[in-house]
Amino acid sequence: MAQRKTGWRIWPAGLALGFLWAMTTPTPLVTQVAAQERSTSVGGGKVGGGEATSPPAGGRGRSGGKGTGARPPAVPCPSGPLAPTVALPAEQLSTVTFESPRLDDKGNVVETVKGETQRFVENLGNQVTLELVAVPGGCFTLGNTVSDESESYDNERPPMRARVLGFYMGRTEVTQAQWREVASWPKVERDLPPSPSKYTGDDLPVDSITWDEAVEFCRRLTRRTGRPYRLPTEAEWEYACRAGATGLFAYGAVLLPTLENYDGSLPYRDEPASQPRKKPTPAGSLGVNAFGLADMHGNVREWCLDTYTSRLTGIHAQGAPVRNIRQEEWAQHRTIRGGSWASLPDGCRCSIREGLHREELLTTLGFRVVLSDRYGEGQPIELDNGESGRTSGFLRLNERTSAPAFSHRPEHPHL
Repeated sequence: MAQRKTGWRIWPAGLALGFLWAMTTPTPLVTQVAAQERSTSVGGGKVGGGEATSPPAGGRGRSGGKGTGARPPAVPCPSGPLAPTVALPAEQLSTVTFESPRLDDKGNVVETVKGETQRFVENLGNQVTLELVAVPGGCFTLGNTVSDESESYDNERPPMRARVLGFYMGRTEVTQAQWREVASWPKVERDLPPSPSKYTGDDLPVDSITWDEAVEFCRRLTRRTGRPYRLPTEAEWEYACRAGATGLFAYGAVLLPTLENYDGSLPYRDEPASQPRKKPTPAGSLGVNAFGLADMHGNVREWCLDTYTSRLTGIHAQGAPVRNIRQEEWAQHRTIRGGSWASLPDGCRCSIREGLHREELLTTLGFRVVLSDRYGEGQPIELDNGESGRTSGFLRLNERTSAPAFSHRPEHPHL
């Protein structure tokens, strides 16, 4: 496997424009991905990877003034859960049961919720399978759900009532065995490296994947199986992560290392500190949330379908993917959700979101797939209601000039 390294890109002209803009407007800059992992503690502090960093520009608890007014109009909500509508063969469906705990501020289990869901298993060949679980659609509050704005960042606002339709989602992140199998199939648009990950193991999540490579994976699945695979939209991802919870985490006020793989060396509240594992764990080997989904708060961060925006929008509230058809460099950022093994608890919250250029990658970044007959087979598309989903009005100058550090594969011609 090719040696991996980390480097910085510097865009002098863009940085100069960013400086000029910053001198002429009071609007703060939004969060961006840091060198290895932007996962600050409640009061700032260290990054999960062990490096020191300051909180994102704009800071926690600072609204930034611009764009913080009225929320988008409320979307119509169904009277009950919406089952996935994609047609699947009955012989590949089964019912599974699971248990998911609820925690108090000290990390004590105060309740254990028993759940049941429908499971779909896709046979990829060579004894490799892809397991998905049904996520019933419904309404929820998207974004920061706490009244204390010091516990969130500007790009998690404004909180809004959102609706998603039912879908199937990968029970875990895509593993390296699954990736390698699909990478061996004929390409749709681009080649896929068979072994891209820094941390190797068949049952470990694949890492160091660009957004375009994740989309290619979904497209190959779609072509081979005839079923509509894609990346999750931002709204779908957060809805699935919350699994009915309205607080900071799916399990309650805090996380525990027995449930998620993250850096627990700096507790979020009153839970005991724990030694970080400093590497990924086998996908799905720890806890599950109330939808039966594993690793939504840790292990690796995950690509979403949407173009990244500095604030949540009415498109997000519809559960649809935000789309930007412009070709400029600043319009090529895509959204990352969730935490990783290197993230402090703050970087694992349900509403945490950031952007990264679609052709860049991180050793703490992977993805999971969604099976749905909505929103296309791998790329954001025009919305049914006529809205284009363009986000240029929401993107600020620093998003056009930021240059996050990235790990890259020398054999990739585009890096």
